[in-house]
Amino acid sequence: MARSEDCGLTNCGPVDCGLAGLDLLAGLAAPLWLARPDGRVVWLNEAARALLDMAPGAAARTVHLLCPDETIQALTGALTAGRRIDRTLTFQHGRAAAPLEIDARIASAPHSDPPLLLIEGTADRVARQEVLRLTEQLVALTYAFPDLRFELRLDGTILDFAASSPSDLNIPAERFLNGRVQDVLPEPAAGLVMAALDSLRAGETVAGADFTLPDPESGVEGDAAFEVRLVALMDGQRAVCSVRNVTARARAEHAARQAHALLLDAIDSVTEGFVLYDAQDRLVVCNQRYRDLFIGDPDLAQPGTSFESVLREGARRGLYRVPPEGLEAWIQERLALHRTGGPPAEVQLRDGRWLRIEERRTSGGGTVGVRTDITDLKQRTLELATARDLAESANQRKSDYVHHLSHELRTPLTAVLGFAEILRDQLMGPPDNPRYREAAGQIVTAGDYMLELINNLLDLARIEAGRMELYEEPCNLSLLVDATAAMMAERAARGSVSLNWDVPPELPCLFGDPSLIRQMLTNLIGNAVKFTPAGGRIAVEAALESDGGLTLSVRDTGRGMATDKIPLALAAFCQAHDRMTVPEHGSGLGLPLTCALMSLHGGRLSIDSAPGEGTCVRLLFPAARVGVDEAA
Repeated sequence: MARSEDCGLTNCGPVDCGLAGLDLLAGLAAPLWLARPDGRVVWLNEAARALLDMAPGAAARTVHLLCPDETIQALTGALTAGRRIDRTLTFQHGRAAAPLEIDARIASAPHSDPPLLLIEGTADRVARQEVLRLTEQLVALTYAFPDLRFELRLDGTILDFAASSPSDLNIPAERFLNGRVQDVLPEPAAGLVMAALDSLRAGETVAGADFTLPDPESGVEGDAAFEVRLVALMDGQRAVCSVRNVTARARAEHAARQAHALLLDAIDSVTEGFVLYDAQDRLVVCNQRYRDLFIGDPDLAQPGTSFESVLREGARRGLYRVPPEGLEAWIQERLALHRTGGPPAEVQLRDGRWLRIEERRTSGGGTVGVRTDITDLKQRTLELATARDLAESANQRKSDYVHHLSHELRTPLTAVLGFAEILRDQLMGPPDNPRYREAAGQIVTAGDYMLELINNLLDLARIEAGRMELYEEPCNLSLLVDATAAMMAERAARGSVSLNWDVPPELPCLFGDPSLIRQMLTNLIGNAVKFTPAGGRIAVEAALESDGGLTLSVRDTGRGMATDKIPLALAAFCQAHDRMTVPEHGSGLGLPLTCALMSLHGGRLSIDSAPGEGTCVRLLFPAARVGVDEAA
């Protein structure tokens, strides 16, 4: 019969061993040993090897029972009778490893020669060994973390502590032994920990606090930051407290907050409106300029609000000056610009301001938008366009002036030259022919017309150039009207037109340029005479207005004109009447010149007229020019 050198078991092959085969025993979860009476271990399974922390391939003979020989022999004798014994045994693996003490159940190995002890580690002992192993690991981990950890009762008594750097709190380690947390920790840490213990006594399971202490190196108050966390243990009488030095983190967070605040301040200092939307198109941040310029309603610019919500809500509130029928199409265009980017867009707000909108996509899928108030730029553009139009209009007026002037001068000048040739060449016979006198009169009439035309044109040009000066003085309006009307009476009589004037002498004086006032009145009476048929009437009147101003009016019963013709009458060289139907024509400068002279006096000219009902032209002087005497 074969015999194993190590175990001494007969028939101990891998299948037919008397113990049902060592291979089967090797796979059991319970640790098993086979030992000789002298204490030498001849075999052990994998669970026992793990418990002894043996290296793979280590021989069983390196393990011994640390028991006296007589004890083992006594056990062997007891087991021969078929009894099982529970004892605490100690194993030694090699010389360097620590002895392992286990609770074991001991029986006699069957069919063994010489007799062997079958030792089985009991489950509770194995569990205790595992708890011990885990406890050792936990202790190792405790020292691996930079926290000060200690166990204490809920009244503050410190039971145990572990610290990698107790100097962080500037407290000697020995003070933690048999001390009380309220006596060991400095303030405010002690008070905060005691308050946390009160919370645990009230039934909470976790409590914590943060505090700062002077840095032991710099000595600056609040320079070192700590974080305290307390966890109640299951017995309800103790707690585990950890104190972690989080100065580096606190400083980093403080620096991050400062950098964030600096960035926000920089964004708020930008003169344009700035806004950032994330990849989900939700508002992340915007500056105050954005709220002031673009939103108008601050509650719209809330972080987390989608761009489309902001846009549609603003449209619903009438923020944008967009026609209602085109609002939806405009919204779709804005959404497309926002999501894809593109050239800047311009939009007008309800208060009349204009914004330039520029949007760009970020690498992370977000959108950066800039809103610039271009109201001033738009206004300047409009002013430039208006100035351009005025310049073009002025240039056109000058061209019209030249055209009309050449036309108006050509006719009388032709008459002057023609009649002068008749006189020079005595085409009508001897000089005593009375028809020569008539020709001379035609020359004088044409000359007067040309002189009046040129004078009016020069006056109008000086006014437009700002070179017309007023020689102002208090004027007696009654005397001024009497003199002007008397001068025009002969011309009215030649046209069989009645000219009447009624200006109360008690009217206050009018402060202005008397020669220009006479010129304006002469132009108005001359026009009335020209366009009033024989038998008509012309009345010149003056009256005070309720606002203190003074009105000088010329009313006739002439042809009149339609309302839409009045602007033509006030334009230089324009005629409100058809030249083919009106026997007398003017230069078209009388009313425009009068209107310009009234503007120099701070007043205005108004016309009321209707076809067949005559015309009333009023010169309205402001109250500031009424009743001003020489002393003023």
